[in-house]
Amino acid sequence: MPREMSASSKYHDDLLEGAAIKELVKIMLEKSGYVVYPYGYEGPFVDVKKKLTDTETKNSRTVRRIRSCPDLLVYDETEKDLFLVEVKMRRAPKETRVLIYKKLIDNYKEFWNESILVVVVPCGKVFYAQRMSELEPKEEYNATTEFLRIEEFFCRISEEDLAHFRKKALWSMEKKGKFESREVELGVLEKLQRARE
Repeated sequence: MPREMSASSKYHDDLLEGAAIKELVKIMLEKSGYVVYPYGYEGPFVDVKKKLTDTETKNSRTVRRIRSCPDLLVYDETEKDLFLVEVKMRRAPKETRVLIYKKLIDNYKEFWNESILVVVVPCGKVFYAQRMSELEPKEEYNATTEFLRIEEFFCRISEEDLAHFRKKALWSMEKKGKFESREVELGVLEKLQRARE
């Protein structure tokens, strides 16, 4: 019988899933001709990462800056321009109801206001993007009106590549969703069985 997932296990599973979506965005940009480097605190500060996610760690300005560090550094050789990109995957039921903690947006705007937020959702156009400076801090966004399509920021992404990576992102999110649904289902059955005993 399955056991309930610990908070630590859920954190690591979410981290793994987020990393997969971030890697998918990275590869899509590279395939489109952009030069992309990992930038976020997950890379160079891997040993400090656990300490920064600890609830007992002070919430100092320095800690908030490191926690909110964008994921990718993207260089456009054609335009000779550089972008900082934060990638967030959200399980939005509709692209008109994308939840992102206000506190996260506040931190991004404070420290990385010029960066671009890429949101990946399992509906609509899947990939949406917006400059942090254009976002009003709140808990829920409508990706169709408050964000642009990712190809509006990164014009060299072809329709063919976009369609391919949409399928990959949807498959990844669907697979995880089915697995989670089955875990919940089995957990409920286990609890019912215990209640009968």
